[in-house]
Amino acid sequence: MIYAFVKIFLLILLQNFFHGSEDKLKSEIVNYLRGKFPDKKVNYLIELKGVGWNIQNLENCDVKVVKGGSNYRGYQTFKVQICSDDSVREIFISALVRTFEDVLVARGKLKRGIVIDSKDKIFDLFLLERVETTFLRDGYVCDVSKVLGKEIKKPVREGEIIFESYFEDLPLVKAGERVRVVAKAGNVKIETIGIAKRDGRLNERVRVVNPESGKLFYGKVIGEGIVEVEIEN
Repeated sequence: MIYAFVKIFLLILLQNFFHGSEDKLKSEIVNYLRGKFPDKKVNYLIELKGVGWNIQNLENCDVKVVKGGSNYRGYQTFKVQICSDDSVREIFISALVRTFEDVLVARGKLKRGIVIDSKDKIFDLFLLERVETTFLRDGYVCDVSKVLGKEIKKPVREGEIIFESYFEDLPLVKAGERVRVVAKAGNVKIETIGIAKRDGRLNERVRVVNPESGKLFYGKVIGEGIVEVEIEN
């Protein structure tokens, strides 16, 4: 009976002993990540993997994370420097860095072609919701300004997390509208007027018709209402 009591007491003592060291190490990892990625508005939750006697009694040591991965989330390995009295040692710690961020989420079903033309419209269609982003693919939207002035290019489900790839720039050239055609041949530049046959975004090729001759040709969109045509010498 006494042996069992002593065993339980020692087990509790060891758990408290390690928990204090683990908490200190987790805190240092969070400080390191916040210093390395200061622009990220993230809540971190650190889960240490496979730690043991190599992190014992850190409460009385100076602990510093000196190197980590290139990302701020997911599975990572950290190089940790531990200073105690006159000794300095370095260890490597594996951890799962769980991240929680405010991410844009659809309030309801959204159709392709909706133009996000104001901040009010952003919050009519979306909300910022704190979600775990640990294993989300890159490109989820935390900054609402990244979707302002863009057009939704795919249907979106209610409650779906929003990614930058769901949007595209508005067309700079619109089908049926007059465009300024800039024709270049070497150092010579000629300008005329044409009619765009389809919408075109920056650097896209569009078909244009000359309203006087009816001739069709292709050009590259280089600005709002401007199409450039290269003429071979």
